[in-house]
Amino acid sequence: MKRFVLLILLLAFIGKSYSQSRLNAGIGYFGGNFTHPGVLLEFEIENYFTDDFSLPLRSNIGYIVTPDFNSLSLEIQKGFRKYFKSGLFVEQSLGLGMMANFYKIESIWYYDQYLSVVRYRDGANLGFMPSATLGLGYNLTHAKGTQNLIWFRPKVYWNFGVRGLNLPYAALQLGYTYNLKTK
Repeated sequence: MKRFVLLILLLAFIGKSYSQSRLNAGIGYFGGNFTHPGVLLEFEIENYFTDDFSLPLRSNIGYIVTPDFNSLSLEIQKGFRKYFKSGLFVEQSLGLGMMANFYKIESIWYYDQYLSVVRYRDGANLGFMPSATLGLGYNLTHAKGTQNLIWFRPKVYWNFGVRGLNLPYAALQLGYTYNLKTK
């Protein structure tokens, strides 16, 4: 037990000794089910632990237009990002958020694109939105020490207000992130 506590304290000290952080903002395409158009805005605090490893905390606002509904989502994601000397990076994050679907149909019951029976109510249909995202990107200005990132992120997410765990949504995100401030 003492070794475990010592290891935790050591890791906390190492993490605090390299305390550079960046405030980033980004915009991108948010393709719901790969083909439905949408937009994504993000703000991110990226805490570095080494020159090539960081733990970003990201806040996303997304909007998707589908044939059945329009969807607005607000999400917080926490993950890691590993940079390589070539400028490439890989990332992974898990998120929690809320999704509001605004249906474009006239009856209370309908069949969605997966032939599931869905009941809706007028206005926003709110749901809990957990997600998992992987990413691959490139730092356009890695040789200069600044950050201008382009990225591609496949994403899997759920809307527990409307659909169950067995029917996740999938999305592709393609975008650009700009460094606003470095501490």
